Amino acid sequence: MNNVENLDEYIEKQIEFKLNNLLSTLPEKVPSNYNKKPIYEFTVNELYKNTLQTIIDIINDISNIQKQKNTLSIAYYNNEYYDIFFKDDRRVYIGIVLVILSFIVYFIDGASV
Repeated sequence: MNNVENLDEYIEKQIEFKLNNLLSTLPEKVPSNYNKKPIYEFTVNELYKNTLQTIIDIINDISNIQKQKNTLSIAYYNNEYYDIFFKDDRRVYIGIVLVILSFIVYFIDGASV
């Protein structure tokens, strides 16, 4: 039993050491010379991947807010929903999703006639 406790302690110390080592190598904040890539320089593959990742992030954020729904005030709850959809890095991808959804609705409406 003592060996298991020693092994657990050793593993915990190694993980802590490696995590602290990683944190010491990461920068404190984003460098000032970091520039976001303009949307017109993205490839179709990058747009596709980023759009899917944005949808996944939005679903995760909405589920986190729904978990806390009973503890939040209505104004804060509504602000959080607004912030989820209108973050600066998500606006373009939300637009892409809305365009795709509008095409889907258009073709469904045209096929039903």
